[in-house]
Amino acid sequence: MNDLLIEILTEELPARFVDDAREQLVTHVLEHLDEACIAHGAARGMSTPRRLVALVKEVADATEPRTVDVKGPPSTVSYDAEGKPTAAMLGFCRGQGIDSSAAFEQDVAGRKYIYVRKTLPARASSELIEQFLSRIPREIAFPKSMHWEESGFQFARPIRSLLCLFGNTVLNWEIAGVHSAATTYGLRIGKTRPITIPSPEDYVRRLREAFVVADPLERHRLIEKQAERLLRPLGFKMGPNAGDLMKEVVNLVEYPTCFLGSLPAIASELPESVIRSVLQEQMHSFILYDGDGNVVPHFLSVRNGLSDFIDIVRHGNESVANARLQDAAFFLAEDTRQPLQAYANRLDTLVFMDRLGTMADKTHRLESLAAVASTFTTVTQPEQETLLSAARLAKADLATNMVKEYTSLQGEIGSVYLTRQGQAPDIASAVREQYMPRSPSESVASTRAGRLLGIIDKVDLLVGILGTGFNPSGSEDPYGLRRAGNGIVRTIMEAQERVDIESLVAAAIECYRASLPLPACEGLQERVVDYLQSRVVQYFKERQMTREYAPFELLPLAELSSIPARMHALNDFAGNTLLTPLADSHRRIQNITRELLPARSLPSDLLLTEPEEYALRQAAEGAFPIVELSLKHGDYAQAIRTCEGLAGPVTSFFDRILVMATDDRVKSARLLLLCFVKYILGSVCDFSKLT
Repeated sequence: MNDLLIEILTEELPARFVDDAREQLVTHVLEHLDEACIAHGAARGMSTPRRLVALVKEVADATEPRTVDVKGPPSTVSYDAEGKPTAAMLGFCRGQGIDSSAAFEQDVAGRKYIYVRKTLPARASSELIEQFLSRIPREIAFPKSMHWEESGFQFARPIRSLLCLFGNTVLNWEIAGVHSAATTYGLRIGKTRPITIPSPEDYVRRLREAFVVADPLERHRLIEKQAERLLRPLGFKMGPNAGDLMKEVVNLVEYPTCFLGSLPAIASELPESVIRSVLQEQMHSFILYDGDGNVVPHFLSVRNGLSDFIDIVRHGNESVANARLQDAAFFLAEDTRQPLQAYANRLDTLVFMDRLGTMADKTHRLESLAAVASTFTTVTQPEQETLLSAARLAKADLATNMVKEYTSLQGEIGSVYLTRQGQAPDIASAVREQYMPRSPSESVASTRAGRLLGIIDKVDLLVGILGTGFNPSGSEDPYGLRRAGNGIVRTIMEAQERVDIESLVAAAIECYRASLPLPACEGLQERVVDYLQSRVVQYFKERQMTREYAPFELLPLAELSSIPARMHALNDFAGNTLLTPLADSHRRIQNITRELLPARSLPSDLLLTEPEEYALRQAAEGAFPIVELSLKHGDYAQAIRTCEGLAGPVTSFFDRILVMATDDRVKSARLLLLCFVKYILGSVCDFSKLT
């Protein structure tokens, strides 16, 4: 047994690439070891801005001899009419080194194939590992890649060194003109020299001696420990929004050293969002608060390196912060010389997106959708007026000096300016919250107008981009469609915001059609709805709730907000004996009526002749209003309980009645009856998915 160490040393990777690339590296290494049947222990991933590392413990020195059955050609082409082996069979057996007399047949999915059984000898693990090493860097996917040498190989950043140790042995590995060696490099201090790594067990220690902390979790702990030591005596703390920045900073440094800096007096005159943007987004530094949650005139930064000359580093950071905050103060003073509405009048000079008009055009569409909000959601008159006013000013701050310089402040600055102008708080909040949630860690909007404005804005984006013919695929998201779709789903699900998305999409398409016809309007509503459905599926997949969501996949998007409550109600019925026959009956109804739409009612003169038909009709018509009323009031337990009452009549119906009768009129009546039951059950959930 030996440990296996693999390191890819590069130029500095973008911080947002590092974590995913590290996980991919470990995953691919383990996949290749398993494919080669090499026994191994636990794996560990490490990373810094310059290196991706996989360390696998207790890797077997060789594979075990094993017997395998190798699949060959179908039996139909393996023997001729006289039962003699054909050229196809002989060639297969020859290639496997087995005499054709040793071949045998085996059934695969109802078809017979030729197989041979062969014994694979033990092979040295080092030999097998060397065979897959060159494939691993090619298997790591990045949002963006580059090529820098003649072979055209692409990676996120140029590869500078390769290290692969199997115990004390250096394995051969070559990629992009770089050859593996028993060396790596430490922190960049002056002219760095290579560091020899005798074995995988020495890797972390030797790097630490060269001022590199290879484990990102350890770097995280070091930063937190140093920050605590600096901040506690002063009574300062990092804010609740520091988590995302911490993840980024951990992947910006190889050897963290924290220090405190001071902000200029002008900082006290600036909105907190402006200070946060300057410090966190431009300088990767932490904004600090006192015990009462007020911003203090200091910041915390993390240096990549030792504490040598830290005062010079601090002074440099303070100078940068001072200059940028002075600029921000100037922009603030200039912008507030006139009301925000004045900037809304300049939006016709800003392009929204290619082929989708200007920001003024987008604002007009948002206003139009806000004005008809009652068609896709339930709003009071004051709520609609707030929504309309917020839509009118939603994009105005894009024309301000502040947002032109600090683009991440869009919405935030509009809200600040509206508040300073004495605008209603609800309108200012809606303008600020329209972009929420910007990331998986950010909460959804807290106000009704903010949530609805955000949903309208994101639907307008989806309709516009998909209406140009763009087909989202792969991991790239150049127009932010995935973020928009996820934002809509999260807002509806987490805030229980009941919105008829299909009606909203239809209204958004009409807004485009009235002013800016889209080139790919054919089937646009279905494409937008399908895309949002895929985001719903992903929402539950990420939360490992795919099985729980399955019974509700066919519900219309208008019912999206009710799914958590429906799930909870259905879970309360787990183990109920009536659910099993109900699930079987629902599946049978779906199979028989696969080509037919659900029926919401039955005609009074429906041709029924048998007692079981009458009994099912009576039970269904009795259940229908109860289920409908229960769903309307959110009493999903009562709806499920009522559906369970149909299990007996449906079972008796199928036991005694031939649905596909020879008389077409009788058959049609029975199918229509089942379509009515299908509608009742399907309006609650897909019970067939419960087994």
